Amino acid sequence: MAARRLILSLFIGLPSLAAAMDNDPPLILKRSDSLSILVQAKEQKDRPLPWIMDADRIQSLDGRYVEASGNVVIRSLRDKVEADWLRYDKEEDTLNAQGQVTLSREEDSLTGKNLQLRITDRIGSMNELSYQIAQIRGRNGRGTASLLKFDGRDRYSLHDSTYTTCPAGQDDWLFKTRELNLDYTRNIGSARQVSLEFQGTPILYVPWVDFSLDNSRKTGLLTPSYGASDKRGLELSTPWYWNIAPNRDATITPRLMSRRGLEVTGEYRYLEPDYVGELALSILPEDNVTGEMRHHAQIKHSQRLGPRLTGQILIEDVSDDSYFSDLSSQISETSRVNLPRDLALNYSGDWWYAQARLQGYQTLQDPNVATPAAIPYQRLPQFTLAGSRTDLPYGMKLDLQGEFVRFDHDQSSKAVGNRLHFYPSLSLPLERTYGYLTPKLGWQYSYYDLDRNPDAPQVLSESRSLPILSIDSGLVMERDWSWLGRHYTQTLEPRVYYVNIPHQDQSGLPVFDSGAADLSLTRLFSENQFVGVDRINDANQLTMAVTSRIIEPESGLERLRVTLGQRYYFEDQRVTFPGVVASGSNVTDLLAQISGQITAQWRLDSGLQYNPDDDALVRASLGATYQPGPGRRLNMDFRYINEDYAAGVNQMDLSWQWPLKPRWYSLGRVNYSFLDDTLVEGLLGLEYNAGCWMVRGVAQRLVTATGETSNAFYLQLELSGLASLGPNPLDVLQRNITGYQKSDEIEQPE
Repeated sequence: MAARRLILSLFIGLPSLAAAMDNDPPLILKRSDSLSILVQAKEQKDRPLPWIMDADRIQSLDGRYVEASGNVVIRSLRDKVEADWLRYDKEEDTLNAQGQVTLSREEDSLTGKNLQLRITDRIGSMNELSYQIAQIRGRNGRGTASLLKFDGRDRYSLHDSTYTTCPAGQDDWLFKTRELNLDYTRNIGSARQVSLEFQGTPILYVPWVDFSLDNSRKTGLLTPSYGASDKRGLELSTPWYWNIAPNRDATITPRLMSRRGLEVTGEYRYLEPDYVGELALSILPEDNVTGEMRHHAQIKHSQRLGPRLTGQILIEDVSDDSYFSDLSSQISETSRVNLPRDLALNYSGDWWYAQARLQGYQTLQDPNVATPAAIPYQRLPQFTLAGSRTDLPYGMKLDLQGEFVRFDHDQSSKAVGNRLHFYPSLSLPLERTYGYLTPKLGWQYSYYDLDRNPDAPQVLSESRSLPILSIDSGLVMERDWSWLGRHYTQTLEPRVYYVNIPHQDQSGLPVFDSGAADLSLTRLFSENQFVGVDRINDANQLTMAVTSRIIEPESGLERLRVTLGQRYYFEDQRVTFPGVVASGSNVTDLLAQISGQITAQWRLDSGLQYNPDDDALVRASLGATYQPGPGRRLNMDFRYINEDYAAGVNQMDLSWQWPLKPRWYSLGRVNYSFLDDTLVEGLLGLEYNAGCWMVRGVAQRLVTATGETSNAFYLQLELSGLASLGPNPLDVLQRNITGYQKSDEIEQPE
């Protein structure tokens, strides 16, 4: 019985210590309604299970001892004890085994020279032992100890123990402890004189550490991380985690930057049945480069205020325009311009939804750009209403959109005032297996009440009322098709969309939050060619498009999709934004898209926009992915925008993960702008997989929002089944290389 308990406990203990030193898995909060001040104690009873003993010789001495020798094996349903010699003292309830003593459960085993154990009290010891653990965090673990002590029921201690996931005879890394204590009565473990050796060289030492044995969160230091960049110099972060309660925690992270100084970040999280949130604050008291105090603060809070009423708060603030570009290495942060300051209340009805909102932004200006970034309007307040009913007679559908906004702006050149907008519509979807027809009738009403209107000072109060008629229709036809001896299903899917909106002069209306939309296949089938409601286009137009797909009928895999689309105007367009001349063309640009899994190795995605009047290519994109096998991936993307029609773009984006030779992988990305003759973002790295450990080295160069370049280097050592040391480049690799996989997750061909 003791052996069975030992195997279970010991093999839980060591992996738990390994997990405690790895800060990769997120720490999950628990809602407070799951907490209870009163803990119901459950009676623990040992249920005797049948054991079978087998040996060359078994004898009973004086009715007190049972002694077995020669190939002794004791089995239960799951456990097994093997020894050269074994004696059980019934009166003392003591088991003594000598020779090659092995305790095993399934694929786990523990082997020592001898075993002494008082079974009822769980007091005893085992000397000079080794152990094998199957599939701990995806790897087989093994180790040794000079002494294992049974310190009572569910309490154990190991002396001079080691642990590794490397195969026998290959101790590339070893996790060592002078003393390891496992107390399953409290689910707490502790270790003294903890060290980590890699290739025989000590790389980490901790004099004392304690940890949880049941994967629960525990206060203490997390794995430190380090890094290097040209803007921040050498970096070292040492997070300290505070487990305040199962539903509340905090992390305090000092971050030492050799060029900038010491920054301290605090994060506090809470989770309740009716609300959840996070508070974060980073402070750099004095930047060694700028000589100024710098900070970043963020508040996130969501709360259920009633059965149908919820609320959110999102507020973010930084000390200066260059905070992210100077102190962050992630392009998702360095490119940020508008930081939100948002408060909202939401109400959900049976078929409708309403929101009340206060919204503003902190706009970060690029000090290296002559033209400042546009500052968005503040919505103080905004009320929105939306609803949809599909249970009307004859299958009709009612859609409703409404909004009232107070727009405010600090710049005197911007209009300020109120806007009321209301748009109900009624449609009748008629659907069949071979196609559909959806007539729709709606009414767009807007009213402006302005305090100032610099573009049209005489217009301070104006309304707009427009009826809208649209008819959307499409067919789905298919046929069997064969090519090169393979059978496919080919579809032909034409779609026709008609819109009629009368013209109304809107030149006196301000433009608060609207703009021109890029032409796309999705926008071709929209009523309004503009984004927002400050302009509603006049329309007497017809959109025609056709899609053809080639599908494998057995798997449903779409081998190829080809789409062509264009909009035709029966009347000249007249509604535009201020300073924009209306197009005199009777057709839009021609749009085309081609995509599909062309072969097992090649995936293609492409599109183009062609202007037939100017005989010019407006936009084009070509993307392809080549993946001939596991760990072999090449992504290629080319984007082009004609600078005569919009802000010009001419970029190539290549990324890859490719084996150089067994165990070695090349990683990289090149995003190059031919128009600016600039490397927008570059990444080059190597990954080596030794089986029980991996090392990744990644160098990154990117252009920040301020037009400056930032260089960073990541070097991470990952010990399989234990921990990762060094700055984590996985987020950078996954964002830059589509489809990137860690080398230990790649399925190797047999």
